[in-house]
Amino acid sequence: MNKNFSITVPGSTSNLGPGFDTLGLALKIYLRVKVTIEAQITHIETSGKGAAGLPQDERNLIYKTYQQGCRFLEVPDQPLRINVHNEIPLSRGLGSSGAAVVCGLAIANELNGKKLSNQQLAELATHLEGHPENVTASCDGGFTVGCLANDRLYHCKIMPPPGLHAVALIPDIEISTREARRMLPEFIPYSSAVANIQRAGLLVAAMSSGCFDFLREAVTDGLHQPFRKRLIPGFDEILAAAYSAGAHAAFLSGSGSTILAFVSENAEEVRAAMIEAVEPFNYSASAQILELESEGVRIARL
Repeated sequence: MNKNFSITVPGSTSNLGPGFDTLGLALKIYLRVKVTIEAQITHIETSGKGAAGLPQDERNLIYKTYQQGCRFLEVPDQPLRINVHNEIPLSRGLGSSGAAVVCGLAIANELNGKKLSNQQLAELATHLEGHPENVTASCDGGFTVGCLANDRLYHCKIMPPPGLHAVALIPDIEISTREARRMLPEFIPYSSAVANIQRAGLLVAAMSSGCFDFLREAVTDGLHQPFRKRLIPGFDEILAAAYSAGAHAAFLSGSGSTILAFVSENAEEVRAAMIEAVEPFNYSASAQILELESEGVRIARL
């Protein structure tokens, strides 16, 4: 039987302001992989975003995660030919590592009789990644709410509201999740925690009901964004420009450095305004208009 196949995994934005390590949203920007069974040695070809810096051997995150999936399934791994085309900018808060982890586990699952349910795949991906928000969005698509408790993943998917789009400003600044977490204080005031709970709940309600007018207040955050924004010169000015151009909401995507805005109209105006706001701060950035993705990881036979 021909076991060659392709896998498409969406990237994602996470946190969405107040939903730290909880909220994720899949975007139409993809990790695309073709897998061919090889009898000799593993060979990995890479193209697209960050391709030059990606390992092309068994150190590659996709292959390492495939091996971890095989160990979980208690089956031996095997040499593979993997052709990777990546559209997701690396270390920019758009879920590139989460997508790679989901992809590696999906390869192991596909080659071993699909023994993992989607729930098990998402749960294992969460354990490997350390938090649920990006991997649940890549697994399921849509707007996801995730919680890891007592080694069990609880997560729900909400279909994104129609008419909502994203504008992603992507600075030429790499920020690792580990580096960004070092920016966070050990303790926060009780009032900040309460404020985030209120706004995270409001954000879920607004995304469920399509109340776009609530989004600006709903993405207000006091847990991580006030500290991480120091890594991005002009952060406040970029947000102000997005709002002035008509964005419903703007926030740090994941741990950054991408800044994401929600729009229903004026996407091009918001994109241009965010790019213009970067100019006084002496670094380069690109900006993309992205659609929200309602589907998660997909597998097709070749």
